[in-house]
Amino acid sequence: MTKFYPIRLVVALSALVTVSVSSIADVSVANTISTTNITTQPVANTQNAVEELQKRLGKIQSFSANFVQLTQDSQGNVLQRVDGFMQVAKPGKLHWQTEGIYEQLVISNGSSLWIYDADLEQVSIKNMDNRLAETPALLLGGDISAIADDFIINQQPTDASILYVLQPKDTSQLFDSLELRFNTLVESQPLIEMTISDASGQITRIDFQNVQHNPELNDSIFTFTIPKGCLLYTSDAADE
Repeated sequence: MTKFYPIRLVVALSALVTVSVSSIADVSVANTISTTNITTQPVANTQNAVEELQKRLGKIQSFSANFVQLTQDSQGNVLQRVDGFMQVAKPGKLHWQTEGIYEQLVISNGSSLWIYDADLEQVSIKNMDNRLAETPALLLGGDISAIADDFIINQQPTDASILYVLQPKDTSQLFDSLELRFNTLVESQPLIEMTISDASGQITRIDFQNVQHNPELNDSIFTFTIPKGCLLYTSDAADE
C-alpha cells in the first residue's frame, strides 16, 4: 500500500504560526477553489488582503484541531483520505498524528522534524531549516524581501468565510498555491480549511474541526523519543 507523505503540507501549517506579521508581502492573485481543481486568474494588487492576513496570523500563538485530509489527482480522483489530530505552537512546533491504515506521526520542535511510521518501524529525521528553504509557502516566516519577490496574496470573502490565496510568482516551483479559509460566522473566526496544489495538478485539502486558537500546550508533545528497533533515516530528501 502506497503512503502519501504530507511533509510539505504539515510543515506549511507549522510555518503559519511562525510567521512574523511584518513579513507578508503586498500583492495579490485570484484563485477559484473546488474539491477537484484550482483555477488561477491574476487581478489587481490587494493591500487589504495582506494586512488582514497579517492580523489573523499574528493572533495565533498556538493551534489545535481534528482534521480530515483529502488528496485528489488532477482528474479529481481521490488518492487518499486521512483522519487525524494536530497541535501547532510558535516557533515552528508541530505534533501531527494520522489514524487508521495511514497511521503516521510527524513531530517538530522547531529545528528538527521527525516522521514516524509505526507499521514500517522506521523514523526519518529532517532538518526543519532545510524544509523551509525548499517550500515556497514556508517563506512566510522568512525575509520580507524574499516574500515580496516570490509571493502574491489575494482574499476572497463570502457570506460565511474568507479565503486567502498565497501563490509563488515563480512558475517553476513545484508548489503552486497555499489557500487558507477562515470561518467568519463565529466570533473567534477560526482557520477551518487549508488547500495545497502542486505542479502535477494534485490537490490536498485539510478540513479542520474542533478548532482551538491559542490553547495551552505542553512542550513535551513537541519532542520525540525514537522507539527501540526502528530503522533510522537522516536524509534531508523529502518523502513525497
